[in-house]
Amino acid sequence: MTESRALSEVVGQNARAHRTKGEATLDDVARAARFYGLKWNTGRVGDLESGRIPATLPTLFVLAEVLGDVTGERITIADLVWTDGWVEINPELTVKGETLAKSLQGEPVHLRAGDVHGAVDRMKEQVPKLLAELKELPEYLNKTEITALERAERNSGVTEERVAKDLGISLLRMHHESAHLWGDSFSRERDRRAGANANAQRKGQITRRMKEELRVSMRRGDGQ
Repeated sequence: MTESRALSEVVGQNARAHRTKGEATLDDVARAARFYGLKWNTGRVGDLESGRIPATLPTLFVLAEVLGDVTGERITIADLVWTDGWVEINPELTVKGETLAKSLQGEPVHLRAGDVHGAVDRMKEQVPKLLAELKELPEYLNKTEITALERAERNSGVTEERVAKDLGISLLRMHHESAHLWGDSFSRERDRRAGANANAQRKGQITRRMKEELRVSMRRGDGQ
């Protein structure tokens, strides 16, 4: 299926399905919910089943218990979010319902391209840009060890994005420069130099020093 829905809509549909299967009424659910601290009436339950109540963790937790009480079946939070379609997590992220349900059953959250709606298409669009950036890399960066580059990419985050922007270079070049100079990402090298329990001021000093090292290396053009 390619249909995508908000998480609240998925939860509402599943809640209604469990309630009707167990032959429970809206009032049954409302009364049980009040016992667990939710000030619900039949109208509020109807709003939930129509997807008009945010699917927060506290709500899902109580809802699973309430539905279990009124239907006589054991219901998990994963049961409430299950769908064979796509679930909109936020405006930028839509994932498979199966993937979301598995994460709530205890599996680590580790999204792959096939788990995210549109991810493959976005990657295809980025390929020409990445190839162009690779061609523009200075010759000395071609000597960068692959394992070091992999570490730099894997351990990068917001810090690397900010530094790359400050230096006026692409994130791809940022990864290559960091790997070539330090064998790891900028932030990992900064934290190594700062030491354990370093405060923000100490990290800021080292960040400025390392940025200057990068500028010198790029000006010199030999990566040494």
